[in-house]
Amino acid sequence: MLRLVGVTIPDDVDLFNGLRMIKGLDTKNSRAKIETILTKAGLYTRKPIIDKEIGKMKLEKVYPKVADLTWKEKSRLIDVLEMPKAVLRNIHSSPKKLRLIADEVRGKKVDEALSILQFIDKGGAPVLLKLLKSAIANASNNHGLVADDLYVAKFSIDGGATMKRFMARARGRACRIRCRTSHATIVLREKFSMSKVEVAQKAAEQTVAKKTTKKTATKKTTAAKSQGGKA
Repeated sequence: MLRLVGVTIPDDVDLFNGLRMIKGLDTKNSRAKIETILTKAGLYTRKPIIDKEIGKMKLEKVYPKVADLTWKEKSRLIDVLEMPKAVLRNIHSSPKKLRLIADEVRGKKVDEALSILQFIDKGGAPVLLKLLKSAIANASNNHGLVADDLYVAKFSIDGGATMKRFMARARGRACRIRCRTSHATIVLREKFSMSKVEVAQKAAEQTVAKKTTKKTATKKTTAAKSQGGKA
């Protein structure tokens, strides 16, 4: 089995239909998005199929089932799937300054990351704090994830547009000033252990089995009573 964005995908489901179970990828227009995710992860094979309309052979992508995946392939898919996330563009601060803050937060739990961004003595911390809160809100509202189970999986700072200004200097000269901007992206993931998921699934299966046995037992007793009354 495989757990992605709060959804447990069973072993007998192929990856394409498994990703369709995730909220945000379950629409009609999400087919291309799912294909790009699986292509980036390299989790597909090309199978020759005869097209009846054209009458020629063509190659079609075939996606493996969850049971056939190795741990490396599962981790590759988890890395490629960037959900839930929040993006902020054109921050009026240089990437060098913001990366110092991002390095302190990356890999931490959400509660710890919030406290670090609240009390760190850096100018860009309030902007990144708002971005982290937005990512937590996206995770809870769009995917139904609990904030206590989340951690900061990715925190990337990229360079944005550079605005060029000039400062007047002595003897009629001018010096160039580069006002740099940044783009920030936060990706959150759920911390879980597959053993807990398996235990929960086994408990659910046992409860269903107990209910079915109770129903069959009650049916037998009612049938025996009805036969005894007729006699």
